[in-house]
Amino acid sequence: MGLHRPIKATGNRHFNRLRLSVPAALVLTHGTQACLIDDISCTGVRLRSERALQVGQTAMLSFHELRLFAAVRWTHGGECGLRFDRPLDLEDMQGMLWITENRALYQRMCEAGHAMDWAEGIGD
Repeated sequence: MGLHRPIKATGNRHFNRLRLSVPAALVLTHGTQACLIDDISCTGVRLRSERALQVGQTAMLSFHELRLFAAVRWTHGGECGLRFDRPLDLEDMQGMLWITENRALYQRMCEAGHAMDWAEGIGD
């Protein structure tokens, strides 16, 4: 099944999703907040955040080098769905797929990156 290939729609879902469960950040007009990406497709993302978001609110999802502009489409408790302003490129979706298939290596790379940032005095 291709990453950009439409699937038989159930509800409003039209594209395949990848389950990630990785931390990211939401940049909002009033600040930045941590979030967890539950799953992602080329057109949107389902995530969890500590503070509630409003339907229609705009945000930028920041994950590694990706900066994705989106609008909140739905919320339910601590979960929400964002629709991207433009679909993700196939290369970006392949990177997300790599994360799902190489979870342990991805975790080690993140930890090594944080350690290097700390050693160089970058970050908190």
